[in-house]
Amino acid sequence: MEQGFFHPLYDVLSEVILQTKEPEESQMYVLDAGCGEGYHLTQVRQRVMQTSEVPFIGVGVDLAKEGVMLAAKSDPEVVWCVGDLTKAPFADKQFPYIFNLLSPSNTDEFHRLLADEGRIIKVIPEANYLRELREVLYQDTPKTKYANHRTIEHFKASFQLIGKERVQYQFRLDEGSLSSLLQMTPLAWGTTPEQLDRVSDLAGVDMTIDLVVLIGRK
Repeated sequence: MEQGFFHPLYDVLSEVILQTKEPEESQMYVLDAGCGEGYHLTQVRQRVMQTSEVPFIGVGVDLAKEGVMLAAKSDPEVVWCVGDLTKAPFADKQFPYIFNLLSPSNTDEFHRLLADEGRIIKVIPEANYLRELREVLYQDTPKTKYANHRTIEHFKASFQLIGKERVQYQFRLDEGSLSSLLQMTPLAWGTTPEQLDRVSDLAGVDMTIDLVVLIGRK
């Protein structure tokens, strides 16, 4: 699924970096906070490097050792670290860019790590994200609906919001991508066998991807 599921998002994120880059920057140090298996950072780095001659120094950190090991094997050009986001193993003000993609954040730690003129780029779900999956799993319950207002307000209270971009598209699911989706999303965690049986009907369905990219400064 990762071969295409988030590719339109990666295009947007690479453009955000290029558009917000300060002219005098000789290197781009980018931290992916909650990097998982590293695919997001690798894809963005490759896109930026195709356009910019400024060196892109990628650093990924995640608490899951297995994910970090997979990231290190797949992309040895990035620095991958096992670490807790509540106490990241980096010095203060080290990063002009911090990514936080569909994962929990730690505002205080991001403030510590972010350079004085740095940018925090956070990706969160919008109302229709994985709508088809929600409707199948949680038929006729409040869980079919999602709102991100509180997350956005918390971001705005913590950082100066300098940009906001909505990314919407659809991705055709085959059986392999459906299985990967269920492993990736917390929506399927703790579901019953009956709920998961219904999900099999989604193979061949166009799944809605609906995300918001928030760009902030200290």
